[in-house]
Amino acid sequence: MAARTMTVKELARTLHLSQSEVIRMAERDMLPGQKVRGQWQFRTGEVWNWLQENLQALEEHRGRDRHPAESEKTILSGVFKEIGVLLDAPAKTKSSVLRAVADLAAGVDPYIDPAALLESLSEREDQGSTALEAGIAVPHPARPQYSEGPILAACRTAQGIYFGERGGGMSDLFFLVCCPEPEQHLLFLGRLCKLLLNAELLDALRAADSAGEFVDLIESAERELCAE
Repeated sequence: MAARTMTVKELARTLHLSQSEVIRMAERDMLPGQKVRGQWQFRTGEVWNWLQENLQALEEHRGRDRHPAESEKTILSGVFKEIGVLLDAPAKTKSSVLRAVADLAAGVDPYIDPAALLESLSEREDQGSTALEAGIAVPHPARPQYSEGPILAACRTAQGIYFGERGGGMSDLFFLVCCPEPEQHLLFLGRLCKLLLNAELLDALRAADSAGEFVDLIESAERELCAE
């Protein structure tokens, strides 16, 4: 992604934290940020790298936050489509998963060049795996891709594969996020990762019998989040 920056307000909305909590964490070097003319700024790429390493700990910060930012409204609903979901794919390698999600994205948005997207996804993985804990990975391109709007796609493999999770765990749920604007890209990543902290949701996604049920589970979980 391009080296774009976010304000305190934008980052608070993305991480579902209050602005005061974001400032507190930045001042204590718990968030990667820089002060420019007295105002905190955060590079989107650095924030995503931080989010990958601190996803589980983020819930602890939210629990201590007295006035977290409101979730505002659903953003995944309407973007996440059945055509962008592939269940029980026979993929057994990282490259085959990346190829599968790139093809799904092209099916969702005809403006997407699957070969170019695959190249960018592979480039991002070379920089560091997007595998998180609990069998999840969130592959995304190293740089913005031209599309009509945000794209979400998901692939569930028939068996767990090694995708580069730091603890050596296997991954079987893969969620592609591809947005034309860097700030929007991080917002969608933040929202999706927030939902995927829910162990019950992960169990339900692994048991879903159809793409429609898979999408409904994500949309229902997001509506509940925004109603909190």
